[in-house]
Amino acid sequence: MICLYLQAPFAACRTFTAGWYRPTATFLTPSAAYGLMLNIAGIESRLYEHDPNHDGSAPATLMRSGLPAARLALGAPEADSLAASLPTVQTIYQQLHNYPVGTSGMPRELTKGTKNNITPVRREMLCNLRCYVCLDGDADLEDRIRRGLNGEFNASRYGVPFLGDNQFLLDRLQIAPEERRRPAYWLEVITEASGSRPRPHTTRLTVSIDRANMSKTISHLFCPSTVPTPTAPDSAWVQVGYADNQE
Repeated sequence: MICLYLQAPFAACRTFTAGWYRPTATFLTPSAAYGLMLNIAGIESRLYEHDPNHDGSAPATLMRSGLPAARLALGAPEADSLAASLPTVQTIYQQLHNYPVGTSGMPRELTKGTKNNITPVRREMLCNLRCYVCLDGDADLEDRIRRGLNGEFNASRYGVPFLGDNQFLLDRLQIAPEERRRPAYWLEVITEASGSRPRPHTTRLTVSIDRANMSKTISHLFCPSTVPTPTAPDSAWVQVGYADNQE
């Protein structure tokens, strides 16, 4: 098992939505954490349209099958309180416009030098993300993550690691030894056995994404544990990976 400490001023884990409102999950999602681990390990997770294994079912980049399976747990290191340990959701506004086709836009003399169809777009982002990412996989995957943190796969890696938007770069990503790890509020999966009473900071996070058929995307309800602990409880672990026989 390997545990990493992640720190970033800004991040975004967006759902597959389009329009003027672009929300984010309220914490790093297991699917995003898994993708980041693969990037650090130098393992390509994308299946491009020109790849012969792409089935052509959707004009989009798909997730490659046969990616290493592992268990993953996420935790927020303890601060003054639970609320202070979690990132905050903030909003920025962006001005978008489109280019008219044919005679669909306003005549140039009427726009008075402005752009056509200007629309304000609201985009959410996470601020001050502090997170433990614990991954329990095979020895080869964990070894590749350690080697990737040392820069061994930089020559073949596409771009640099980021969180959601390519300008949301990480401040810190390093191995967190157990003896130096602070207690954390671990994101536990809420099940029927967890009880029906509402719990604060409950949120839905994606565990795996199917880009060809969104109905097969898997997400669960998560909630921070009530008491911070040094190690992740069993209820915080979820299965990630894209094996050939995954349903």
